[in-house]
Amino acid sequence: MKFSFSDMFTEDLAVDLGTVHTFIYGRGRGMVVNEPSLVAVDRLTSEVIAVGNEALEMLGRSPEDVEVAYPMREGVVADSTLTQKMLAKFLRKARGGRARLSRRLIMNVPSDITSVERFAINAVVKGIGVSRVYLVDEGLAVAIGVKLSINDMQASMVVDIGGGKTSIAVVANAGIVESKTLRLGGLDMDHAIIEYVKQQRRVLIGERTAERLKMVLGSATPPLEEHKSVVKGQNLSEGGPEVIEVSSSEIHAAIDGQIKQIVEAVRNVLESIPPEVAGDIHDTGLVITGGMSLLAGMDTRIGKATKLHVTVAESPRQSVGRGLILLYENPLLLRRVARNVEVG
Repeated sequence: MKFSFSDMFTEDLAVDLGTVHTFIYGRGRGMVVNEPSLVAVDRLTSEVIAVGNEALEMLGRSPEDVEVAYPMREGVVADSTLTQKMLAKFLRKARGGRARLSRRLIMNVPSDITSVERFAINAVVKGIGVSRVYLVDEGLAVAIGVKLSINDMQASMVVDIGGGKTSIAVVANAGIVESKTLRLGGLDMDHAIIEYVKQQRRVLIGERTAERLKMVLGSATPPLEEHKSVVKGQNLSEGGPEVIEVSSSEIHAAIDGQIKQIVEAVRNVLESIPPEVAGDIHDTGLVITGGMSLLAGMDTRIGKATKLHVTVAESPRQSVGRGLILLYENPLLLRRVARNVEVG
């Protein structure tokens, strides 16, 4: 079998490295990795013993000498070493387990990323077996992923409500007209549910239970019908196991504060854009995407507050990754919107 130098390479990749989830796309193959952004670490040796789905299975059930953590926080790198190890394992999976190089990799970053946060991203991508890395503003990636024509002079607006942050962007002429990143998302709602059940019901529940309650009972608007779900936790008064019923009204009350902050951030961006751009948005409406766009009533809540037509993107969890991988098909646009990272 004849060996070619090009055999050392796989196809170009796109990475949506999120606080809660990581999606990796291969050019020509679609999504090849969809796993939680979680790492399980041995406290004694600092060795990474599991990532992704394997680490998720250990969340809330890990031994004392194992810590399960999110190395990303609020959409940016919190621990560059752990993030690099996690990403390296995900990339190896994307390559089919082969320890080969990839030609290029595109990643999304918050529009308002700081120099310190950019330095952390640079540290992560060095040494992961990629020849060239492009960083793209998340607002642009989302707009491309939901099939908006970002080259148009007419402005469009996207709101990506993810696990660790909410990215709001007004885009036109292949650039960001106005943007805001709110360091708040679905994970904060989970923590709010944990705190609510703790304070109001004197029961401690885990993160996975809180997330399930959010998606099953949660609503951005007051629930029209009352539903309940049975949950198991620890009785804080007596110390033993406890089984309780939690209602949809309780979950709405628990997360309403976070939803108000998201809605207010959207309104603030609308108030800060030029009148001509505001006229465009009035005509086009806005698109919401990200995992929390699927929360019941989120489109209605934002639409009522902004008096705009609000559309939930198709497959909203994948909007960023789809936008990134599509950039490979438009090299001129990629060159225009991306910032190169030196990885040598």
